[in-house]
Amino acid sequence: MGCSRRVASVFPENSEDFLSMTIRSSLIFLPAAILAFVGVASCGHAEQNASYGTRVNYRASRKIDFPDFTVEYVGERRKTLPVYPRGFLYYDFKITSGKTEKVVSWTTGTGIIDPTDFEFDGKRYHLELRRSEKLGKLNDNELVIWQGNFRSR
Repeated sequence: MGCSRRVASVFPENSEDFLSMTIRSSLIFLPAAILAFVGVASCGHAEQNASYGTRVNYRASRKIDFPDFTVEYVGERRKTLPVYPRGFLYYDFKITSGKTEKVVSWTTGTGIIDPTDFEFDGKRYHLELRRSEKLGKLNDNELVIWQGNFRSR
């Protein structure tokens, strides 16, 4: 009880030493933080996980991980035909799983907004843009993918 102990200060007594220590610490942690960020950003894994039947935001070169495959929006293209010179606007999506790859294209065609049905690895899916049969209107940057049998037309 009557013991007196001197406890060492956590901070240096000289303010210049403290400033020097703070600068050195920053120089050590800053490169480590940058390397950690670059490693995560460049590892090529999907940037977003998604479930079937849910609205998902998409943009060019952004990978979206679904349970059975990864989807990446490639871009849009216009295709004109002699019978329809105005052309059709297609939205292209690359579907990948392992070494299997497929491009799925969605278009409104002449104005009918329907899902695009596609098959991948022996399973059937629907890709919806602009309007979902079950979820209603979709924003310009939203898609929905459903798994299951094709609907009857």
